Amino acid sequence: MKNQELAFRKSEGNKWFLRNLKKLEENSIEISLLCNWLMPFQNDINNILEIGSGAGNKLAQLCWQLNASGQGVDPSKTAVDFANKKYNQKCSYTVATADDLSFFKNKFDLVHFGFCLYLVSRNKINDVIKQADQLLKSGKFLSIIDFDPHNSYENEYSHFKGLKSYKENYYKMFCDLGNYSVVNKFSYSEKSFCFSKNENDRISLVLLFKENK
Repeated sequence: MKNQELAFRKSEGNKWFLRNLKKLEENSIEISLLCNWLMPFQNDINNILEIGSGAGNKLAQLCWQLNASGQGVDPSKTAVDFANKKYNQKCSYTVATADDLSFFKNKFDLVHFGFCLYLVSRNKINDVIKQADQLLKSGKFLSIIDFDPHNSYENEYSHFKGLKSYKENYYKMFCDLGNYSVVNKFSYSEKSFCFSKNENDRISLVLLFKENK
């Protein structure tokens, strides 16, 4: 198994960013939905961490709609440079992967996974879950955008030989820690913003609350 994080730091992160730059939306419909879910708690959300921040637009939208400051991490230096230039009013971005966030000394009111968990090496996924949990304050929120399979499975990552896509219900890994509750879950697809009968097309947005325990 290749080190997926290293592959994205070296080259694939930049290639992913350039492939998807043309899809850049200043206002993402799923982020708008997430903000609607969080709006009753807006006063409790002052700082946000997005893991897998890409071009930076979604973190910028979160910060604008929730009136918060944000920090984003992404393995692509090209994406980070773009985000720091375009979305630097309330946000800052750093080159990093989800398994190595120990440089953060502060905790956050919202931790958001921006469609990246399916690419985490399986021997690192538990550490990624643990680090995100450690970076989130109790009584605050964690959100995830990722694939939404009925059953867990893996397949070849089509853009880089030897890498895998791991499709799982990642929110359940946080619930298994014993101190997370599901606030909302919405299943949709890229083709239409509604549930897909085709399991391979399903994506979900999930909002979790970290209990005060």
